[in-house]
Amino acid sequence: MTTLVLAMIAVLAAAVLVGVLWSLVRTMRAEGANAVLRRDGVQATGTVVDNTMTSTPQRRLLFSPVVEFRAQDGRLISDVAQQSAATSWPRGANVDVAYDPMDPTRFVLTGPPERGHLVANALIGAVVVVIMTGTMVLTYQLWDQFRHDKGSAPEPASSQSADTGARDLP
Repeated sequence: MTTLVLAMIAVLAAAVLVGVLWSLVRTMRAEGANAVLRRDGVQATGTVVDNTMTSTPQRRLLFSPVVEFRAQDGRLISDVAQQSAATSWPRGANVDVAYDPMDPTRFVLTGPPERGHLVANALIGAVVVVIMTGTMVLTYQLWDQFRHDKGSAPEPASSQSADTGARDLP
């Protein structure tokens, strides 16, 4: 294997590793912000008026409820909730929400958070981190084994004797 191929493998593994770690950090931050909103947000009761549907890269359908509720200042808010699930919410169902009083369009459902996606993403992320770290370590070991500058350096030409047998003559 050439050094270029090994370097490309290491760079690719590092890029995937950084991407997975960034995704996990973003997910954890979003979940933390939702938890703060559930705890400190203004409570209201809303009604599910519709559902939005998205498709994941794994071809799974996820539904998010469109909830309508009245904020403290009297405004009628109708927006998509941050949560998603594999099943749709029934239209007309009453749901409890917690919203940011400064921006009522930022709200979450106050029931227990859906942690299934978070746990699954964390497990998949951990597996990818282990695989990519192993790939980078293996790539370095292969590179270290085959690099050309490794080992003892040759002696300089000036220190080698030009005539090895001429001095031994009587």
